[in-house]
Amino acid sequence: MNHHSIFLKAYRCPDGRTIHYSAARLHEDPSATTGTSILDIDIHNDANHGDNDIKNCPCWVFFYPAGPNRRLLDAIVSRYASHFQCLKDVIFLCVTRPGKGGTSSSGLAKLSSSKNGNSKDADNENCNTREKLHVATACRDVVAILDHYQISKTSLMYMCAGSTFAYSFAAMFPERTTGNIIGISSWILRYDPTTSTSSSSSSDSIPTQPQMYTLTHKMAMKGFFGPKWMVSSLAGGIVNSATGLLSMLPKDFAEGRFQKCLSDREKSEWEKQFPKTDEEKSGFIDVMNWIHADGESGVGSVFVNAPASPSEEEKGDYEAVGCNIHIHCNGSGGTPAENTERNDGDAMDIAVCLSTQQELGMVYNTSVPPQQNVLLWHGENDTMISAEGSEWLAKVIPGGASLTKVPGGTHQGTMFFFPEDVMEALNRLSENGGVEEVAVDDDD
Repeated sequence: MNHHSIFLKAYRCPDGRTIHYSAARLHEDPSATTGTSILDIDIHNDANHGDNDIKNCPCWVFFYPAGPNRRLLDAIVSRYASHFQCLKDVIFLCVTRPGKGGTSSSGLAKLSSSKNGNSKDADNENCNTREKLHVATACRDVVAILDHYQISKTSLMYMCAGSTFAYSFAAMFPERTTGNIIGISSWILRYDPTTSTSSSSSSDSIPTQPQMYTLTHKMAMKGFFGPKWMVSSLAGGIVNSATGLLSMLPKDFAEGRFQKCLSDREKSEWEKQFPKTDEEKSGFIDVMNWIHADGESGVGSVFVNAPASPSEEEKGDYEAVGCNIHIHCNGSGGTPAENTERNDGDAMDIAVCLSTQQELGMVYNTSVPPQQNVLLWHGENDTMISAEGSEWLAKVIPGGASLTKVPGGTHQGTMFFFPEDVMEALNRLSENGGVEEVAVDDDD
């Protein structure tokens, strides 16, 4: 099913877990007058669209911030499409993290050594906390989708809290990445110099972290509001209620509160992206409601691999489409057993944000292998996490990173209305991002 500029998908893993994700294939036909086409990667074949097999097309996996889900990819693709300039088709994927939007909870994951990837930090004995298991499962879910399409390597793009998952993916599966990372409004994990792990180096080699967090965040990290599990559960519950809260507020009031936090440049971008309608409403709240409506059940997904022999319970959860090749999710998203702990994803995302690098076993300067291109953008007026934080991150990432400070940029505004040079970077890295074909077993 197509919503806006993306296609909503679901994949049933061999172990019974369900992964919901979004996808889009951007195609430029110089001879056409329609400009960039946004195609369904499961329908449009290479004979008619693009001159290369899909598994050799440049691919980007997008890791969204805490709060949204796979539907936020629509904002990326919609904004980028008008600037798209690549000879090859480019694939975009966004996987909803465990315990949210129909994706099975990380508590249901069976983490074993991957035949197609590095098993470092992925085995049960290394995932000794729920936070580590959540991150590892999210990364392995991405590998499952890449394997389904036989995509050997991908570039990574993230916003805010998606940073931890992007860098963890680069650390866990270096052979599945191109070495290209684009980061916007990075959330940065604390480094605890008093804690030593096998994956961390001497604290003397790491620059001291600046004062980059808000007072509220610092208090939460120090346990002032209670233990991490309680704070993350409360915050996750609020995020889960976003759709209901937004629908209760007058649109003018909700939009006004959001715009109040934006810079003048961002307000100008707002007017372009969300023009007033006849009812004098911009449509921003409708977009937010559409994104957050996916947060509980993953409604609208089309399964790309049908269960071989669904149980009686599963038959009530799915509606067959065509010749049992695609299955359409009606909103319940899986068997009763799978739904156990299914909606813990937001709470786990918050718990990950409140963790230290050492607690997650992902220390930036030692866990992440050197990358080809790490390009960061951060708003100068970001009050969620200061630009000094990204300056620190750029120094400790192996091989270094390029940081662009967005003049007057706020946290939300830099993500929603990311600068044009981000799109130029997507074009440049995608054009040079084709990879040689590497055989990947098809699990269909």
